[in-house]
Amino acid sequence: MRHLLHNLAEAVERIVGRHRADLREPLTVQANQDDTLPSAGVHLTTPGELDVHGRQRPLVVRTRERHQQIHERIARGDSLRAIARELHLSRSTVLRFARATDVAQLLVAATHRPTVIDDYRLYLHHRWMEGCTNAAALTREIQQLGYRGDVNTVRRHLRPYRTGTIPTDAPLPHLTVRRVTDWIMRRPEHLTETEGKCLDELCGRSPTLATTTEYAQRLAAMVRERRSEHLALDVWLADVRLDGQRELRTLAAGICRDRAAVLATLTTTFASGAVEGNVTRIKLLKRQMYGRANFDLLRRRILLSP
Repeated sequence: MRHLLHNLAEAVERIVGRHRADLREPLTVQANQDDTLPSAGVHLTTPGELDVHGRQRPLVVRTRERHQQIHERIARGDSLRAIARELHLSRSTVLRFARATDVAQLLVAATHRPTVIDDYRLYLHHRWMEGCTNAAALTREIQQLGYRGDVNTVRRHLRPYRTGTIPTDAPLPHLTVRRVTDWIMRRPEHLTETEGKCLDELCGRSPTLATTTEYAQRLAAMVRERRSEHLALDVWLADVRLDGQRELRTLAAGICRDRAAVLATLTTTFASGAVEGNVTRIKLLKRQMYGRANFDLLRRRILLSP
């Protein structure tokens, strides 16, 4: 069962990766104030275009200027190679700016770099709104949740809160391929309200992600609930062959080849997990003795070794 879900997650991650352009546009949903704890690995955005003094960061200013320069030269007919020579940039950088019709697409990546405190931004936001403004106390609280940084990092994060330049709403999750894959693969009832709204908005934005989410959740539900109806699996395979992405079609082809094993997974409680440890031990013994012993000695070691 784990192998099937793992293969499904890998296929979904490749599909989301091919459509990462749909993740660059900022989300418009409002974060739910009840989502006090982020899920594992969720990084959260901040007013990233401003520094602690409320001014635009130099990286943001440079990105805006570069975007304007490149698009002005494209409009007058310059080639990407000529623009790269004139602005002393690599061609790949010019191409990335040229493909971005809106500078906001570039600023998302430029202003949301991962930090050690990312997983605790939402928690700190809610605690500040509840009236707890002591950085040392907040540091002790998030250390109980797994935070490994120091109090100075928390103080730097809270500076905009003290100057009043923060939003009144909770920050939204910053979209990444793995985060969206996690939302798709998780049980829908285990998603927070904010995560569910974000996933719904992404599906409305991209028909490919919508169909991928539907097919992934259908197969995951069959595996987790061990549904015994053969027809449900046959319908899923037919639907994926009809309009599924190539990664899901490849997965479906593999399921067809191992149909008996997959049906056994869906209809029985038996699994090979109990013997996998012994299989690993036998492989280790075989590799240790490669070219130095015959089958009789290998048999004795397998039978007698702990």
